[in-house]
Amino acid sequence: MMIREELKRLLFEADEESATDLMQVEVICDGNAWQVLERATEALAVILSVENICNNKDEWQTDDSYKLLESWFESNVLPHINDEDDDDVSRDIDKVRWFGEGRDWFWWTARVLDDNRLFVYIMLDGFPVSGFDNLRWLLQCCGASQVEQGPAVGSSDIPAP
Repeated sequence: MMIREELKRLLFEADEESATDLMQVEVICDGNAWQVLERATEALAVILSVENICNNKDEWQTDDSYKLLESWFESNVLPHINDEDDDDVSRDIDKVRWFGEGRDWFWWTARVLDDNRLFVYIMLDGFPVSGFDNLRWLLQCCGASQVEQGPAVGSSDIPAP
C-alpha cells in the first residue's frame, strides 16, 4: 500500500492536506539539478510501477522481471552519469530490486533550490534509516555528485514549488 501512495505523490505531488514529519535530503549537483530530479523521478516511477504491478503476484515477481527492469535502468538512466563515477555507481545495478515495501523511507516530494542543489523530502518508517544508501545510489546514478541526510522537517514547512 505504501508503494501505491508513494507513486501517487511522485507523479502528482504531495497532498498538501496531509501533515507528516519528513527528512530533508540535500542533493549536490554539478549544474544539473533539474536534470537529476527529472531522471530520479522517472527512474523511481518506473521502479515503483514494476514493484506495484508485481506486488503479491508471485508469478510476475521473477528474476526475469527484475532483469528487464535492470536493463531499462542501464539503458535509460546510467548513460547520464560521468565516466569517473561509472565504476562506483553502476556496478550495483541489482539495487533496483530493493525499492519494495521493505524500505524504511518513501519519497514525499522534492524542490530545486538552484542549478547545483536540490532537496528531496522522504517519509521515514523508522530511525535510523537503514535503506538510505539505496536512495543515495539512485540519485548518484541520476547525476548527483553528493547526497546527505539532513534535518527533520514538517511537510507543512516545505516551500511551495
